[in-house]
Amino acid sequence: MSERERALQQTEVYSQLYDIMRSDRPLYDRLEAILQLGVEYFDVDQGYITQIDQETNEWTAIVSTDSSDGPIPPGLDLDLSTSYCRRTIQEEEIVSFADAIDAGWEDDPAFQTHQLSCYHGAPIVVDDEPYGTVCFSAQNPRADPFTDAEKSLTYLIAQMVGYEIEQRNYERDLADQEQTLAERREIYRAVIDANFDLLFRIDLDGQFIYHSPSVEEMLGYTADELHGRPFTAVLPDAETAEAAQGLYEQVLAGETVEKTYLPLETKSGEIMYADIRGTPIYDADVPPEERTPADIVAVQGMTRDATERKRRDRLISVIHRVLRHNLRNDMGVIRGYTELLGESLTGDDAELAQRIHTTAERLIDLSETAQKLEENLDSPPELEPIDVVPLITRAATQIDEAHPAAIIKIDTSETAVAQSAPRLETAIWELVDNAATHAGDTPTVEVSVRVTDDAVVIRVLDDGPGLPDMEQSVLLSGDETPLVHGKRLGIWLVYWIVTSLDGDLAVLDDRPGAAIEIRLPPAQ
Repeated sequence: MSERERALQQTEVYSQLYDIMRSDRPLYDRLEAILQLGVEYFDVDQGYITQIDQETNEWTAIVSTDSSDGPIPPGLDLDLSTSYCRRTIQEEEIVSFADAIDAGWEDDPAFQTHQLSCYHGAPIVVDDEPYGTVCFSAQNPRADPFTDAEKSLTYLIAQMVGYEIEQRNYERDLADQEQTLAERREIYRAVIDANFDLLFRIDLDGQFIYHSPSVEEMLGYTADELHGRPFTAVLPDAETAEAAQGLYEQVLAGETVEKTYLPLETKSGEIMYADIRGTPIYDADVPPEERTPADIVAVQGMTRDATERKRRDRLISVIHRVLRHNLRNDMGVIRGYTELLGESLTGDDAELAQRIHTTAERLIDLSETAQKLEENLDSPPELEPIDVVPLITRAATQIDEAHPAAIIKIDTSETAVAQSAPRLETAIWELVDNAATHAGDTPTVEVSVRVTDDAVVIRVLDDGPGLPDMEQSVLLSGDETPLVHGKRLGIWLVYWIVTSLDGDLAVLDDRPGAAIEIRLPPAQ
């Protein structure tokens, strides 16, 4: 073939190469067509594209012109050390010879294993990393060595293949990312729908920049009507606006805040109540570990309609107050009359009057304990450093005066500072009073406190019959079942207070009598 004919043939090959790559055929179909074009142009037996993992020494033919029963079919896996491609991928340059023996490859594992006399391969680079090779080979030697023009064509094919694989990987990664984002959006939507009635966003000027579509159902406004307006537009009065502004500033300082029963005013002027949770949104370009309040770009808010719960709580509160008031007053009258009856009666009648008097006092105590419980349930405590010694001393002194037959012993250091809240005194009072009341006619009650490396430990011990299983269940797990009989409501109050203070309760069984231990976190 003359030089002119060879040049015309080469021009035609380049034209066909570009036509194949510009076609809409699937990627592997196009790659196989390119390989077939090279096989015919180079006059060899087969062409194949490989993917190579140099760390694991794995070689895989991902596209090949061979059939499934050929020497190098698609999907063939080899040890890289038995392939000519190892030199191509390692040196990242074209390796080419027309006759393996003449080129000095007769002792190479690749020739010994596959007996390929002709090899012409170029490295494929994907994302600036070695990926594999484009190879053409034959069982018998080629008549002529591979020319520079042929090597340039193979190098161009390798570049095109690398680009196409890179594009495929990019599109695949993009599709995976879009799928992941879609799944996350759906999870996010489901979480919001399940936990919140309304989602909103506020910018650094305190103006609404986003509302979920549910805003119209909840407040009567469309998202467009509220967009760009200050968040105070949905607040009913200056007092609520001031409280909400304080929460907003806390979020801008980097905190996540929660508020229950925040009053909101609908478009029609009705007042509703909502539970609000606000959290800062940071500049996504700033790594999480480096973020500061200066990197906050907006405030994300989540809202739940709490109007019905607010009304129900109000009703329950009113019922409780009325019942406690009437119970306390009526029981006070009963207690007074039984005292008068007790003075004028003798024998069994006097004993019955005393039993009525005792029952009246117990019901009055129950009412007072219920009131304490409601007072402590109003809001979560703000934990702060508190010296528990004065609380113990004050509670023990009050109970000593109320129970003259009891012996109250105190064993404390000068100070014992825990991360706690004032309501702790109510829990201590209830435990000591319970021991003084139920541990016998002349009980001995010991109250101690000690400070360890990880806790402030308060113990209330008595020499009575011990804590019944029913009360232990309440104290250790908050089990409310025993309360159906109205007994020991104070024990449940102790459980709720201590656990709300991030403390732990334990009933010690290594001694006679009742022994209850409170462990509180030490002051920060």
